[in-house]
Amino acid sequence: MKTVIFTADDFGMSPALNGAVVLAHRQGMLRCASLMVTGPAVEQAVALARDLPELCLGVHLTLIQGRSVLPPKDIPHLVDSQGNFFNNPVQAGWRYYWQKDLLPEIRRELAAQIEAALAWGLEVWFLNSHVNLHLHPGIFPVVVELAKEYGIPALRLPQEDWRTAISLDAHGFLAKIAQGLIFAQLCRRARRLSEAAGLLYNDHLFGLLNDGRMTENYLLDLVPHLQPGVTEIYLHPGLYGDAELTRWAPQYRRQEELAALLSHRVRESLAVAAVEVSDFREMFLTGLKTG
Repeated sequence: MKTVIFTADDFGMSPALNGAVVLAHRQGMLRCASLMVTGPAVEQAVALARDLPELCLGVHLTLIQGRSVLPPKDIPHLVDSQGNFFNNPVQAGWRYYWQKDLLPEIRRELAAQIEAALAWGLEVWFLNSHVNLHLHPGIFPVVVELAKEYGIPALRLPQEDWRTAISLDAHGFLAKIAQGLIFAQLCRRARRLSEAAGLLYNDHLFGLLNDGRMTENYLLDLVPHLQPGVTEIYLHPGLYGDAELTRWAPQYRRQEELAALLSHRVRESLAVAAVEVSDFREMFLTGLKTG
């Protein structure tokens, strides 16, 4: 059995992205969205989500390129005086690795982000993170603990087949090989921890190595390569590239990713290949096994 889950990340970052999530959910194949609880447009995203009861929501845990939920005085070593995290992923990753004393602050902040989503009355079905930082070896055990503590059944494992990704788009192939190998190693450990905790996770994933370029043609080429099990495909759609979206990722082809989620050709290709479109809530409620 082959199953695919389409997820839009950064829900709450901007009105252009929020609008794309609504359109792709109502008229396309999008069934999951990852809420960035401190995004500039999060209140709009929450209001929209309340009118979309079939949209499966997760929390897009943020420890980089964003703001904290907790005030700076509560996590003084994690953010600056304005509550901003580091912007550089490499610097942040090494800092979180070597400064073990940051972990208590990280745990408090991540818990506060989950609690913010729950306080809005939202059901949270999965966890992932901005730039997949939840796979960080020091942070992932904390995320597993929080998932269990708050009764969140699923996590994202960004375990992408880099060989397939390169065969579909060879742009930046050396970086894709390196990134693919690094995340494969991180996911091996993460998978063991997830299984031990009884958490659900995706078997396969695409979106990591072709970030921001998950176009209609890319998805059409990808469908024949989908493997048995659950494949998550994550995207960053947008109605247009507004100032906030352009600030963080000016190279993303957001309107093309939205078009891919709305594509009748992709939907038909999935049907011909006997690939079911699902979401993390349905995985949990139907007892669909992964791994």
